[in-house]
Amino acid sequence: AALWAGRQEGRGHNASPSLMKRQPTMDRSPFSSAFTSRTAQVRRALAGVGWAWLLLSVVLAWLDREERWIDAGREGVVLLKLWIFWAVWAVIPWCGAALLCLRQPAGRSVLRLAWLAALALVAYSGLVEPRLLTVREHRLHLQTPAKLPPLRLALVADVHAGLFVRGWQIERLVDRLNALDVDAVVVAGDWTYDPPRDLHALLQPFSRLRHPVWGVLGNHDTGAPGPPLAQALRQALQDHGVQVLDGRRLQFQGWDVMGLSDLWGGEPRGEMARLLPPGTPTAPRLVLAHQPDTAALLPAGSASLVVSGHTHGGQIMLPWVTRQLVLPGMSAQGWFEGLYTTQAGPLFVTGGIGTIGLPARLAVVPRIDVLLLE
Repeated sequence: AALWAGRQEGRGHNASPSLMKRQPTMDRSPFSSAFTSRTAQVRRALAGVGWAWLLLSVVLAWLDREERWIDAGREGVVLLKLWIFWAVWAVIPWCGAALLCLRQPAGRSVLRLAWLAALALVAYSGLVEPRLLTVREHRLHLQTPAKLPPLRLALVADVHAGLFVRGWQIERLVDRLNALDVDAVVVAGDWTYDPPRDLHALLQPFSRLRHPVWGVLGNHDTGAPGPPLAQALRQALQDHGVQVLDGRRLQFQGWDVMGLSDLWGGEPRGEMARLLPPGTPTAPRLVLAHQPDTAALLPAGSASLVVSGHTHGGQIMLPWVTRQLVLPGMSAQGWFEGLYTTQAGPLFVTGGIGTIGLPARLAVVPRIDVLLLE
């Protein structure tokens, strides 16, 4: 009996390390199960919030479409775009749910990681980058017929106030422009995109600009495509101190500043014939034109600098797709963004502020370009 007891005691002694190793697992198991269950409940709740927001976005889009300038026959398209504008916020709870999935057993599968990466990309391009605003400075050494003091211009384009760009963004844009040490502000067209009916109220922040403001209208301002709001827009801009230069010119600090109407919605060829005297310019000439391809119509050597927008720099920069399939439709000449040499003179194309089509930007941050002309 003593021998048998000793053997049992020995077995108990030999078994104790194994039991000690298993004991913590047994102690944590109820807590771990409860934590996993609670995590699953939160994950399902977050996913449900996302789906509920998608449904609520239909209501918000319907209310948001009221009292807008909408081209006839495009009401359904505008409603869909507004739904996307509101629905994109659903990615926030969905990102939370996807992150919680990674905490579950076998949660870090390739498929789940890819889903989280896709949600994060949509969140950044739809909610973050379009709401950014940067300032980039450029020094341009120009060949001009007369030596003048350097001229500093703040160039913006494609504000697209309305469908996706809201009032607070216009207020912020004006605040940033007022903070810049420039001689004038130049807006190279596309002020609107299916905007509210009250254009005067929408564009009221521009009345606070402390610099002279010149601008031209873009294709979305002149119904190409878009609603027929050009006359009302022109009046609202003039009421707020913006000099609309479509087919007009002015003199500023020794510069001849000329504006041309949009290539699709205006008559830039006729304006060139009327505004451009024959021969070589005797003063530096700045030409405002919404579409960069307008520069290809100008006579050789007729401009010291042409400034344009229109392309959004691609807006959503996807490898190969944007440059090969999207941007050629914006500029047949291949003038997408930055400084180019043309027969008329140097051309600078800005990437712009707003968005069209989708309320998203990717790798093309909205910006103000400050040009120092020397």
